[in-house]
Amino acid sequence: MPRWLRTAAVAAAVVIVVAILVLAALALAAPAIVTAARFSTLRTDYTALRDFLQRMPKGADLHVHLSGAVYAEDLIAWAAQKGLCISLSDLTITSGQPCDEADKRPPIANALKDQDLYDRIVNALSMRNFVPSAADPSGHDQFFDTFGRYGAITGRSAAEMTAERLRHYAADAVQYAELMVSVLGSDDRRKLAATLGDEQDFAKRLAILKGGELDAMVARAKDQVDAIATDVNRQLGCGADRTPPGCAVGYRLIVQVSRTVDEREVFVQTAFAAALVKAQPLVAGLNFVGPEDYRVAREDYRAHMRMIGFLAADVPVALHAGELWLGLVPPRDLTFHIREAVEIAGARRIGHGVTLAFEGSDALLAEMRRKSIAVEVALTSNDVILGVRGKDHPLPAYWAAGVPVVLATDDAGVSRIDLTNEYVRAARDYGFGYRDLKAIARNSLVYSFLGAPEKKAALDRFDRLADEFERTVAAERSVFGNMAALINGPFRALTSSAAR
Repeated sequence: MPRWLRTAAVAAAVVIVVAILVLAALALAAPAIVTAARFSTLRTDYTALRDFLQRMPKGADLHVHLSGAVYAEDLIAWAAQKGLCISLSDLTITSGQPCDEADKRPPIANALKDQDLYDRIVNALSMRNFVPSAADPSGHDQFFDTFGRYGAITGRSAAEMTAERLRHYAADAVQYAELMVSVLGSDDRRKLAATLGDEQDFAKRLAILKGGELDAMVARAKDQVDAIATDVNRQLGCGADRTPPGCAVGYRLIVQVSRTVDEREVFVQTAFAAALVKAQPLVAGLNFVGPEDYRVAREDYRAHMRMIGFLAADVPVALHAGELWLGLVPPRDLTFHIREAVEIAGARRIGHGVTLAFEGSDALLAEMRRKSIAVEVALTSNDVILGVRGKDHPLPAYWAAGVPVVLATDDAGVSRIDLTNEYVRAARDYGFGYRDLKAIARNSLVYSFLGAPEKKAALDRFDRLADEFERTVAAERSVFGNMAALINGPFRALTSSAAR
C-alpha cells in the first residue's frame, strides 16, 4: 500500500475515533443537544411527536377566552347540576324559568340519559363534527354562534371554569395562563354609557365617569375577582403546599371589552377595564374581543384604537388585530388593523395578526421587532374560523423577521384542542425544531403581563423545568441510542428545512 494511502487511512481512522468520542461526550454531557436531535427524528411520527410535546414545558398560554376554553361536556355537567334547561329549537342553554318539556325546553339533565341529545348539544357548543349548512354556512359563524348558546352556564361558573383550566394546564406542562373574562355586566355598561349623553370629548367623558359610579363598580369588581380566586383555590383544594393538580399553575385575568356594541359602551368598558387593572393585582391587562369583521367593529375600529391610546396608555394591552382574511371583509379593512393596534392603541401583544401580508409587511414587521411586540399565534383557531392554514399563514414571516412569537389556544373548548396541539402543528406544518419551540415557550413568559419579580421567578422555574425535561429525554435511551440520534437528527432537520 502506498505511504500516502496508509497516511490517509490513519487520518480517516483518527477522524472517525474523534467523531465517536465527541458524539459519546455529547450523548453523556449535553442533554439539550441530545433532546434537539431526538426531536428531529420524531417529526413524521405523530404518536411520538405528540408524546414528546405533551411532556415538554410550554411556559404559558397567553391568549385564552375562559368561556371558550372549557369543553362542552363540562358545561353540560355544570348546567345539569344547576338545574338549567336546553332549548331544543337551537340547542341553547337557558335559565330564568322552570324547564318545560311541552315547550321544548326540557332540563339539560335529560341529555345525561339521552346520547343523541347529548351529542347534538356537544356539536352545537363546539366545532366537533361541524358541517356547513344553511343555518351555519361557515366555520366562522359556527364558532362565534357557540358563545351565545352556552352563556347561561359560563356566566355563573367562573370559578369552575378557572379550576378546570388550571388542572388541564398542569397536565399539559403549562405553568401560567392569562385568561380573558368579561367582568362589567351589560346593565352596568349601559348605565354608565347613558351618563355620557352626547359628549364626544374623551377627557370630558372620563371626568363624567369618575364623577359618577365608575369607582364604585370597580371596587365591586375587585371584590368579585377576590371571591372567585378564593373559590378556585377551594375547588382545587389548594393548601399552603400547593401540591394538588392545578394549584402550581399561575394565572392572571385579562378584562374583555366587547367591540361590537355602541361606541359609548365601548368607551365605558375600556375606562372600567383600565381602572380595574390598576386596582386588582389579579387583573393583568385588557383586550378587545368580538368578531373583528362585524359591522360596528369595522366601522368604529379607528375610534376604538384612539380610545385605548387615551384610556389605557399606562396599563398592559393585548389586542385582537388582523383576525380577518380576504373575502370576509372589503379589502380596505385588511390594510391597517395590526398597524393601528401597534401605533395608536399601543398594544404590547397582537392576537392573531393574520392580515400581515395586506399591511405593508416589511415596515410593520420591523416596527414590531423594534418595539418587542409579540404576536399570539393561534393556528387551529385561524384554520377553523378563517380557513387560513399552511403556506397562507404568516407565522413563518413573523418568525423569520425576528418578531417575538408565542403559541396560544384561543378557545380550546370550542376548537376541541389543547396547547400541545398547537406545538404539534408548528413542528409538523412549519418545520419548527426543538430549540425553536423551546424559545417560543420561553417567549410566552417573557411577554406575559406579569410584574418584574414574578416574571423572573416564572422564567427561572421554566429554565429548571426545561433542564429536567432534557435530562429525562437523554436518560430514556442508552449512550449508543443517543449517539444514533445525534447522527440522524441533523439529517432529518436538514431534509425538513428543505421541505419547508
